[in-house]
Amino acid sequence: MKKTIAVFGLGKMGMQIAKRLSKNGFEVLAWNRSEGPRKEIGDFFSGTNDKSKVKSKAYSSIDDLVGDMGEGPRVFWIMLPHELVKDFIFNKSLLGGLLKKGDVVIDGGNSFYKDSIQTAKELKQKGIAFYDCGTSGGVWGEKNGFALMVGGEKEKWKEVDGVFKALSAGENFGLVGKNGAGHFVKMVHNGIEYGMMEAIAEGYGIMKASKLDLDLLQVTKIYQQGTVIRSWLIDLTRNIFEQEDIEGTKGQIAMLGEGEWTVEAAKELGIDARVIEDSVNVRKESVEEKNQQKFSNKIVALLRKQFGGHGVKK
Repeated sequence: MKKTIAVFGLGKMGMQIAKRLSKNGFEVLAWNRSEGPRKEIGDFFSGTNDKSKVKSKAYSSIDDLVGDMGEGPRVFWIMLPHELVKDFIFNKSLLGGLLKKGDVVIDGGNSFYKDSIQTAKELKQKGIAFYDCGTSGGVWGEKNGFALMVGGEKEKWKEVDGVFKALSAGENFGLVGKNGAGHFVKMVHNGIEYGMMEAIAEGYGIMKASKLDLDLLQVTKIYQQGTVIRSWLIDLTRNIFEQEDIEGTKGQIAMLGEGEWTVEAAKELGIDARVIEDSVNVRKESVEEKNQQKFSNKIVALLRKQFGGHGVKK
């Protein structure tokens, strides 16, 4: 496969994707609207580029980037907030006016799976392949590799599977189904994540409220090895007790929508998803000041910071 790829959007996840692809031998042409991330990736590329070849580069102009992509098959990875993706792909003043038959577009963000199904249909009419990729790994993905859940047609898979392999940690990537399947599986993943974090946080809330004077860091170290609940989330909980100011953190838990989408999908399918639904409701209620002192809410907010780099309020 051709080892040139465009990456649009250099937020927390997009930046890591661009860096990991570059470190794994791809010529990455990266675009971001604001200058700061462009400078960061440009400085990174300058330390990894082979000066004897034209290699990875940062761009302020979409037109210039696409002009440097060369002949097909051209692969475009979009890592933008879900509400911006459709306009970016179809707006003729953005990428829409530059795409052509034979191109491959990958949406690696958290778009709603029904939107991805529609995007795929519209692009197919233009002879453009589309893959919706659920991307998991948080701010640790560049170092440890991402888990990638991909939806799309099998026909062009061999043209792009090397991209996903380079980003993954090994075998934790794959074409899980037709268009929409990748973002659907990632949506459910995030819904499960909501429930798991809430259960962990509520458990610690119970221990904190007890009169037994428990050392919660010590408890976490015990939980980490050999127990049924050992997990990366428990590992990150240890980080919280070792690194974070829990009492000084507001227990306001932001959400980007995937948990709520999972609950809506469950209702459409007639599936009982009460644990996930309750965890979504906890997050909604956390905007109220009276709920921001809950120890469990502080833990969930800090878990989001640990794995995703999400901000917390002090």
